[in-house]
Amino acid sequence: MASRKEQKERAREARLAAEREAATKGAKARRIRLGGGGGVLAVAAVAAVAVAIASGGGGGSGAGSPITPAPNGVKLPTPKLSDLAAAAKAAGCVSIDTPDSVARTDQNRTHVDPSTKVTYQTNPASYGPHYPAPASDGEYKPGGTPKAGFVVHAMEHGRVEYQYRPGLAPADVKELEALFSEAEGQWTPGQLLLLFQNTTGMPYEVAATAWGHVLGCKTFNPLVFDALRDFRLKYTNQGPEQLGTGPE
Repeated sequence: MASRKEQKERAREARLAAEREAATKGAKARRIRLGGGGGVLAVAAVAAVAVAIASGGGGGSGAGSPITPAPNGVKLPTPKLSDLAAAAKAAGCVSIDTPDSVARTDQNRTHVDPSTKVTYQTNPASYGPHYPAPASDGEYKPGGTPKAGFVVHAMEHGRVEYQYRPGLAPADVKELEALFSEAEGQWTPGQLLLLFQNTTGMPYEVAATAWGHVLGCKTFNPLVFDALRDFRLKYTNQGPEQLGTGPE
């Protein structure tokens, strides 16, 4: 007879499998509705008081409507630094890396109703309770950024997200779109990647997030591209739920 611990583990595995199946069906239905559109320093301490990000408000409606940006001819600086810590330091960026023992607990991976307001421990959010449907891969135009509960769920599925502060110069946004359209290592342009305007008042001009990880850059400068590239290479498809490498 299975022990109580084994029974609990089997029940948990069954629950996660059911959630993965529901998420996959939801993403497929969402793509159909949208017409097939798809889509560092040393570890920085999180502030003692949690950053309150109202997951239920601000930043577009629902899960948003992503697009795939076309190549825009913008030429970016040639990659030079392939080490994330070195690239982040050179660009003046900081890292917030939450231990798996915190970020991957059942409490931080639970689903909540989309009307629920969630307080996240980092800004931008990088882990925590989230909405049942994940945001889809692609670029979201200003005004269409998904609410935090949707983009957090996408990170749980291994997505990396590039974010920029409102008011960033249009020329800089075009450079981020060009970066989105790059292939990095084994990842094709836009694969397992989101790009959007931040709506949570983050203290950075540009940032990258993955489950449990934040790269925050106070100023947008030519050196941030290597840091963003290296972040994507390190954390893509490293979330606690890996549902394959196709579009969400």
